[in-house]
Amino acid sequence: MPSDGRSSRFGEVGLHATVALAGFCGGMAAVGVIRPTLALVALVPMVAAIAVGVVCPVTGVFARPVHRGVSGRREVALTFDDGPDARWTPAVLDLLDAHNQRATFFVIGKKAACNMELLQDIAQRGHEIANHSWSHSNFTPFMSPRALADELQRTNVVIERATGRRPRWFRPPVGLVSPRVAAGAARADLELVCWSATGRDGVARTTADAALKRLEPALVPGAILVLHDARVSGDGEPAARQILSRLLDRMEAAGLRSVTLSELRG
Repeated sequence: MPSDGRSSRFGEVGLHATVALAGFCGGMAAVGVIRPTLALVALVPMVAAIAVGVVCPVTGVFARPVHRGVSGRREVALTFDDGPDARWTPAVLDLLDAHNQRATFFVIGKKAACNMELLQDIAQRGHEIANHSWSHSNFTPFMSPRALADELQRTNVVIERATGRRPRWFRPPVGLVSPRVAAGAARADLELVCWSATGRDGVARTTADAALKRLEPALVPGAILVLHDARVSGDGEPAARQILSRLLDRMEAAGLRSVTLSELRG
């Protein structure tokens, strides 16, 4: 595991190797040394590497997002995506307060703009607010770097206006990373972050038990864990409150406390 808590550099090396293999086989097919069908087969590793790089950012194919802390203390970072939501986020905040824990909230810009007082409340309670794009589009990996940077800056402005602090972190929607996402984040001067484990509670069918089963093995110092304090769409209550209550009990039993992502990273 990388000592700096970022994804491995080997993913990028692997991608370059598969591209080189595909190019070499294509050249050999062009001069008749091998059959064209064999050259097509050589494309499979390259396509697989690209797919893995998009859906598994920790592999480091397209960027090196942060996926864990390295403080050496018994700390983790609880993070919440897809809010804020005036119906559901306050209950999460109250639970964190009751256990004296801090977290980082990755907010969607257009939601944040409609909940400025709630954004202020999150910050005043000692939590960190980070960028989760303006619109949470599933097509974010295909946006031009300039268009994505404009979205991120728009969200930055909302966060800074509400809290007086410019965000440091950006987590792409659904965690999907591409070269364009990495370039857009760099243009907006934001650091990419993914996670050590996610409860996948953003999926409506995920139960609290299933989410806990995914998160509990990752309850180790330095972990970055993902829950969702709101749904991207729909009116149903997310499972985060039920999950969080039990997860906080597990953390306290293990002697772990949650801090903000910036505190975990230093």
